[in-house]
Amino acid sequence: MSLFRFFARKPFALAVLFCLSTALLVTGCNQEPDSENTGFVPVGEWAAEWDSYTITNTSVEYGVLKGAIEKAIDFSTDAGVIIIKITESSGDFTVGKYTGVYYSAYTSTSIKLANVWLEGSEGWYPLEAASLPAAVSLFSVDNVSDHVSYWGVYTKK
Repeated sequence: MSLFRFFARKPFALAVLFCLSTALLVTGCNQEPDSENTGFVPVGEWAAEWDSYTITNTSVEYGVLKGAIEKAIDFSTDAGVIIIKITESSGDFTVGKYTGVYYSAYTSTSIKLANVWLEGSEGWYPLEAASLPAAVSLFSVDNVSDHVSYWGVYTKK
């Protein structure tokens, strides 16, 4: 008897085979959750001994840098990145470009924050992207260790 005729006469066996093969396909795949724009932003005035961040639902202000929040991406329940479009800078940041502010160890009263600076042959420079899609790709969970050399620890005012 051919398999076709067997399964034609035994629809229950066909359904079981289908379910098992589907389950094997799904569990055999490496399924990592996609980073997505959750809308979560660690809003507050966050202060350290030497500097501070002011983060609202729509903007980030840090020293010489101000920007409009374009995307908030969670990496875990207490870490992620806020991608901003730079609106003002009296330093090395370029108005109109995008940069990221990483956060980790978030609680309602404390947080670790980091701007993205890289060391080059002529010193430190900010890491920026020309477009939002490029920034989303650049400021990913996979790049945190490449982009952050120092986390500042801040408490909520």
